[in-house]
Amino acid sequence: MDAYCWLKRLPAGLLVLIISWHTQSSAAATVVVSSEQARYDLNEVSGYWHTSEPLNLDDVLALSPSFQPVRQTSDLHFGYTQNDTWLKTQLHNSSPLPTTWMVKFEYPFLDHVTLYTLRDGSRDVQHSGSAVPIDERSIAHRQAVFPLLLAGGETVTLYTKVNATGSKFLSYSLMTPDAFYTQNDRHNFWLATYFGMLLALSVYNLLLFFGLKERVFLYYALFAFGFTLAILTFNGIGTLMFWSFLGDNTARLVAIGFTFASTMATLFTQSFLNTATYCPRWHHTITLFRGYCYLALIAVIFLPIQPALRLMDITGFTASLLMLACGIYCSWHRVPSARIFVLAWSIFLLGAAVFALRNLSILPANFITLHGIQIGSAIEMLLLSFALAARFNKLKWQKERAQAETVAMLKKQEAVLEAKVAARTQALEKLANHDMLTGLLNRNGLARCAEEALERCKQTQTPLALVMCDLDCFKPINDQYGHEVGDFVLQQVAKRLAHVARESDHCARFGGDEFILLLEGITDQTALEEMRNRIEQAIRSPIKLPCGRLVHVGVSVGISLSNKDNDTLASLLRDADTQMYAVKTSQTTRYYGYGSA
Repeated sequence: MDAYCWLKRLPAGLLVLIISWHTQSSAAATVVVSSEQARYDLNEVSGYWHTSEPLNLDDVLALSPSFQPVRQTSDLHFGYTQNDTWLKTQLHNSSPLPTTWMVKFEYPFLDHVTLYTLRDGSRDVQHSGSAVPIDERSIAHRQAVFPLLLAGGETVTLYTKVNATGSKFLSYSLMTPDAFYTQNDRHNFWLATYFGMLLALSVYNLLLFFGLKERVFLYYALFAFGFTLAILTFNGIGTLMFWSFLGDNTARLVAIGFTFASTMATLFTQSFLNTATYCPRWHHTITLFRGYCYLALIAVIFLPIQPALRLMDITGFTASLLMLACGIYCSWHRVPSARIFVLAWSIFLLGAAVFALRNLSILPANFITLHGIQIGSAIEMLLLSFALAARFNKLKWQKERAQAETVAMLKKQEAVLEAKVAARTQALEKLANHDMLTGLLNRNGLARCAEEALERCKQTQTPLALVMCDLDCFKPINDQYGHEVGDFVLQQVAKRLAHVARESDHCARFGGDEFILLLEGITDQTALEEMRNRIEQAIRSPIKLPCGRLVHVGVSVGISLSNKDNDTLASLLRDADTQMYAVKTSQTTRYYGYGSA
């Protein structure tokens, strides 16, 4: 009997439990807000519904669809989808006073976000999103943000329609204005620091390129430029400040920026690691991949936006793996700067890969996956800036070394040239002042030496002696043996005169078979006669010709001394010539004949 009664009561008990659970679920879906709490997470108290048709609020209310409850924040990550997504949330103001709140969506890359606030007998509509012009947004902000005024004790239902060609992550929250603006200021500070760093590195490396003409700095600057363009657009700052007029094409700018950055990354990798020299196979592989990147860059310009974004993710993810693998290979083979490249590039590409995989719904949506590319790129930019600074210092050192070597080479060449010029000058001077046949002074050299000697003699008040020697019977030797033998005889006579002369004396060939000696510091007539005798004895000694024959030449010697009336070379020559001819005419034997050795 008792068992039968329990069986009869079981359906009623189950019904009570179901009603109780439903009541609790319905109660949990309503967020009771109070100004005492600054922030409420709306994710797990909301429901979502997808529709492939463009509907408005009246259509949704008429259809009365079943909204799926959100059990965890990752449920609001929908990846790439063409469908519109609707969110539904109920709010209740527990305060008797009116309060103002801010509804904020965390993910900035949402094209169109429309918030409907359903009240008793009325509704409010607000618009925002990255593709919505600034003046049409409820609040001019980089994210979708909506002000919400709740009357005291009021309960409202929020319906949010989200349309996005990119990946959808619909996490949103309710915040007090003070909490919102405090958080906004903090985020703006870090974003300004982040983008300021990117801009500074881009400009710095561009200036280095213009200064050093090294393409690695240009490729890095272009890579940073494309990446900055995409991140500015993705974070909503670029749209907010510069290109809100793009409208629905805003998302395409993200695809173009990231694909361009991937293309420039291949050039930077090849140049930084010098793959053409150290790993030609990888160089060829990256070159082929860059060809694909060029095609992808053209494709993202003309494809529909969502396929363009998917192609962007695939290109970026593939580039990440390829560059990292190349860096690891170069590091393994001890390529210069490869290790720091692997460290920096792997951190950045890890962030890019996380970003791409989150967009493709492979990874869950959270703070790391949402901001991973910014975190990774900030660390990567700093590390690569150190690497490029090291490259800059190395290039500067190499340039300074090359300049020093060039200066040293120029100095060496200058010294060689100066030596050659000095030698040539000496040769020309010798040629201008010396006789080519005998090596003695010629007329010009004699004139210079005589001028200097006369000046010295004036200062010391001593006479200058000029000895003129004219060979006797020299012409028969020329006639019989030829001019070559005659020249040989003249050379021998010159050597004998130079041997007889002192170190301070000067010997010259005055012309033909005439020779001149300038003697300084001889004041004694006896010394002059001794010099005359030595000259005559030296010249009259037999001369052995190359053919073995012996010849004898005589000499007539005339001597003149400088004085007050005779203090020029011309006057000395005239007096010596007169005396020499007097001696020549008084000689009875001028030719001593021939002999054999």
